[in-house]
Amino acid sequence: MARLLRLSDWAKEEFGDNPPAYSTLLTYAKNKMIYPPPRKAGRSWWVDKGARFTGLICQPETKKSDDPRLLRILSDGKAT
Repeated sequence: MARLLRLSDWAKEEFGDNPPAYSTLLTYAKNKMIYPPPRKAGRSWWVDKGARFTGLICQPETKKSDDPRLLRILSDGKAT
């Protein structure tokens, strides 16, 4: 039996009937929000069979003296 599953197949097992959209799963994979992190082979993302969704584990520390542009980027995730 295979140790690795395609990202979409893993999502069906992990999230049940309503898995996130494939674009959301790609974001999870690229940002290492799944442990152990998925691997890309060719055009497909492969996930370890026992992998778990962890989400964002930590948030960056900010200070009031930080540049307002940095605070804006960290608060909503957009570059501009």
